[in-house]
Amino acid sequence: MKKTQGLQFKLSLTFILILIPLVVVSLFANNYSQRIMNEQIRERTKGALQTTLAYMEQMASNMDQQTLLISSNPSIVNIWRDKRDPFTPDNLYDVHTVQQQLNSLTNINGSIKEAYILHGESGNGVSTTLGGIRWPRIKEEAWFRQAVRGVGALLMYVPGSGGGNGDGNGNGNEDGEGANRYLKDDSLYYIRLLDVLSESPEPNVLIFAVRKTALQDIIQHLQTSADMNISLFYGDRRILETNAGAERVRGQELFTIRESGGAWSIQLEQPKAEIFKQSHRLQLFTYLTIILSILLAMWIAWLVYIQILRPLYQLSGAFKVVKNGNLTHQIKHVRRDELGHVMDGFNQMAAAQRIMIEENYEKELRIAKSEFNLLQSQINPHFLYNTLDSIYSVAVKHGMREISDMVLNLAKFFRVSLGKGRQDFTLAETAEHLMYYIRVQQMRTAHFTADIELAEETKDMPMLKLLLQPIVENAIIHGIEKDAMDCELRIRSGMDERGLIVEVEDTGAGMPPARLEEIRRELGTITSKLYRLPQDSPSSRFFGLKNVKSRLKLYYGESADLLVESEEYVGTKVTLIIPIRTEERA
Repeated sequence: MKKTQGLQFKLSLTFILILIPLVVVSLFANNYSQRIMNEQIRERTKGALQTTLAYMEQMASNMDQQTLLISSNPSIVNIWRDKRDPFTPDNLYDVHTVQQQLNSLTNINGSIKEAYILHGESGNGVSTTLGGIRWPRIKEEAWFRQAVRGVGALLMYVPGSGGGNGDGNGNGNEDGEGANRYLKDDSLYYIRLLDVLSESPEPNVLIFAVRKTALQDIIQHLQTSADMNISLFYGDRRILETNAGAERVRGQELFTIRESGGAWSIQLEQPKAEIFKQSHRLQLFTYLTIILSILLAMWIAWLVYIQILRPLYQLSGAFKVVKNGNLTHQIKHVRRDELGHVMDGFNQMAAAQRIMIEENYEKELRIAKSEFNLLQSQINPHFLYNTLDSIYSVAVKHGMREISDMVLNLAKFFRVSLGKGRQDFTLAETAEHLMYYIRVQQMRTAHFTADIELAEETKDMPMLKLLLQPIVENAIIHGIEKDAMDCELRIRSGMDERGLIVEVEDTGAGMPPARLEEIRRELGTITSKLYRLPQDSPSSRFFGLKNVKSRLKLYYGESADLLVESEEYVGTKVTLIIPIRTEERA
């Protein structure tokens, strides 16, 4: 399955790699178009800001010309020159005339809110809106001192800025007291000395007040959306801005551009999300197209996987099932393409393999049964030979009176062994049959005792006949007879999770570790699938034990087993493990 998933991953990766050039080109085109749009917007905005600054400079130039005309008019200048106080009775008419001229000027130029002429020596003056005014301590005003020092240069003063700006271009700055009751924060003031043509002008000043709203009307046309903000700066100070919610706008990511012209500068601020709203939609559409393309590629890869790779996975899984021995497995499908033909071929191959193996298995089973019947029949002549030899030995040693007992037990043993064709006996019957053999051996070898102890629940358990006799024979001949001391032969039975457990243990000579390891190695080669004795093993080596294990594996299956434990000079224990079949449990 991992391999199939790897192929599916490779297919998906292949389709995605095909999409990579398209994705790269799309992202590049998107970013390139946004960069071009950014540059174009910046250029157009820069041109509009520069046009507005040019208009501001033109307005300042007009103010310069108008103040220059008035301040150089002798009929106006002489009214304020060489006087301690212009508000004398003889001069009141002339002052009134000047006020009318100033009124005419403000009526013509709508951007001028108010015009003043102030006499610096007395602090008295005239206003187009207030009439005669008195401005005490005017000489202490910072803007006034700066205007005097400017000697005729136009000064622009912004109340609240901490000073004024002087020279013809509106540059320069000086600290001062700020605005008073005549100079208001809602206006800008252009200031120039009267009598600019005189070599020693008196400190009399002409003032034009220009509404800030007039400046705002000039820049307001630049604002094209509710979130845009246009700010006008004089020097480093923000004079006004067009958006009352400017602080809220500045909390966003902004597109900002600022242009300067002399002392004036103008700045545009607008959220980038608003400017690039259309381009962001195009960018979002591009990203959505990329995501859909990737999903489509993965979907196509999945379709290819279903149509091609999944059938291969089914075939691979079917091969594994058959390999594990399930020859009845068939691939279910409804395909009519080439892969369907391959699956049909696999099903036919598995069926043919099953038939062939079943035929061979039955043939091998018949051969094996014949061989085991022959092996079983070989046990009796071998035993008969040993018994006759024993009878001869006893007859020589003890005379004729014990021969009858041995012959009697021998007859009973043969009678049970024939068993009238039965393949198995209960464990109790097997133990009774085994005692006939043991009594014969005890008459032949008198220095051992036998003890059989069967668990009650095991007495009625069926057992293949002649399984215990070869083991008991080995215990007597190879264990007890080789030990000169009195020995004991113990046979025990019990039940556990493995099934019926029968132990045959003797306290005879035992065997060295090398021989025990050799026996275990020989017995380890016998399994339920390899139940015949290995051909490369001499038939005389451990014949009895190997015969018993072969019959166990063939009759009871792989879970049946024969275990050998031994310690030299201590004894040997052979354990039979016989699984309980379902019908036997019932």
